[in-house]
Amino acid sequence: MAEVLVSLFGAIGTIVASYYAYQGHKQGKRSSTAINEINDAVNHRHENGTPRLYDMVWSNFNRVSKLERSVKDIQLDVKRLAGEVREHDQEITKIEKEINHG
Repeated sequence: MAEVLVSLFGAIGTIVASYYAYQGHKQGKRSSTAINEINDAVNHRHENGTPRLYDMVWSNFNRVSKLERSVKDIQLDVKRLAGEVREHDQEITKIEKEINHG
């Protein structure tokens, strides 16, 4: 009887270990697929594939840098034009006073 129980527990242990080994192998395949997809995205391993992730990031960085410079240039232009508008406003006020009093 004891020999039967030992064999039964051994068989159950083998089944459980086999199940977990199968699940581990299955998860390993999924992980391998995900890793290959990430590698493709980062390293652009195929000729007709999408651009490399690094290239896309660098391109976006350059575009943002150009936009920031453009915004700064526009802000300087606005300040300069605001100064000119104030000068013109003062000149107009001066001319209006001369017209009204003169």
